[in-house]
Amino acid sequence: MKKFQKISLVLSSVLLLPQISLATPLDEAIKDVDVSGFFRYRYDSASGNFWHKRGFQNGAGILSRQEHNWRAILGFDAAIADNFRAFIELGYSAADAGFGGDPMATGEAPQGADTTSQFNVREFFLTYTATALNTDIIAGKQQVDSIWTDNSFDGLIGTGIKVVNTSIEGLSLLAFAFDNFNTANNGDEGDIYNGGVWGNTASGEAISPFNENLYGAAALGNYEINHISLTPQLWLSYLDDSALFYAFTLGISTHFFEDVQWSLAAAYLGNSVDNKLKKYVDFSNNNFFGLSSTIDFSGFDASLGGLYYGDKNHYTLTTLEDLGNLGDFIAGEEIWYSDGSKFYGDLGENAFGFIKAGYTFNEVLRIGADFVYGGTKVGNVNFANKEAGKKFEAVARISYQYSPKLSFEAFYSYLNIDAKQEEAHKNSTRLQVLYQF
Repeated sequence: MKKFQKISLVLSSVLLLPQISLATPLDEAIKDVDVSGFFRYRYDSASGNFWHKRGFQNGAGILSRQEHNWRAILGFDAAIADNFRAFIELGYSAADAGFGGDPMATGEAPQGADTTSQFNVREFFLTYTATALNTDIIAGKQQVDSIWTDNSFDGLIGTGIKVVNTSIEGLSLLAFAFDNFNTANNGDEGDIYNGGVWGNTASGEAISPFNENLYGAAALGNYEINHISLTPQLWLSYLDDSALFYAFTLGISTHFFEDVQWSLAAAYLGNSVDNKLKKYVDFSNNNFFGLSSTIDFSGFDASLGGLYYGDKNHYTLTTLEDLGNLGDFIAGEEIWYSDGSKFYGDLGENAFGFIKAGYTFNEVLRIGADFVYGGTKVGNVNFANKEAGKKFEAVARISYQYSPKLSFEAFYSYLNIDAKQEEAHKNSTRLQVLYQF
């Protein structure tokens, strides 16, 4: 989360009184309680003959859709003893369809305002800090926060333990073990392959990798050498009876003159899937390559990059959830949710290049655009990948940072696919208001 602020007396009293002994002074009980979170409103609209509409629960075909999305996160962090802190996070999510069909039949958000959704516990964990060892041990329900998962507000949640050590200057060592993931209600878009059930064995047994344990480790570096910043990362993880994942990324950044900054980012992600997935679900091993370069000067920013991943004859996955933590290697919005191109599981060999640029006025108002061009190759065209082919997306963006906590954003996206069987296009608009604290 962003910077914490002290919780108000009234709110902290309501949250903590049921657990506070009557003998404990109120000011002592709340003095080390901090609150963080955000409130967000999104208006999404989309139209076109596009099968998967990101942000909409059903994947309506040719129908236009619009939806109001409400999201709130409240996190409370408290020192409960020497070297121990407790954290609980409450989440709220609701979607109001401007117009649509029967939610029981199609999975759409119901038409009309949702006034029945409630706050639920999203994260709940305990942190022990071994100061002498520069080590944090975090146990409980928490975001996985890996290179294969969304690490922003709505990342994949798992129950488990995470250990972070920073004894070596410039190097963070991380180890984790998780189970019991929130595959049913994770993230903004809920992007877990097939809802977490990847297929069935010959006997009809469901293949559900997210019912298994996830183990992992990482080494995250941050060094400065002769005014050049280096940020290497090495990741390794294993999802029981499913796949071995490995990844390496490298970031390089430096300054030219006084106001010109140049950066280069490269990534390789690979995996080796279990024979059961190869046999029953037609999954194959995968390799992802990404490269991007960015320059910033005098309010202007521009990035040029490309990426390659997938297999034209077999299903593959690059991430466990949504787009993972690969924001440096993508541009655009909707193209990554098109047939054959989904990072979290799809059939298709993908190659894309992109350019994105913008200008920021007075450090608060940015106007920019993204352009992505490439395509998806498939061996045998079928209903599930009939819109694989040459792909192009153009996105216009505008954002305004009203204050350090309050921001406004909007984008318009046009996506066109020249496929073997049919052409597809999609027009998407998003308006967003975000307040972070």
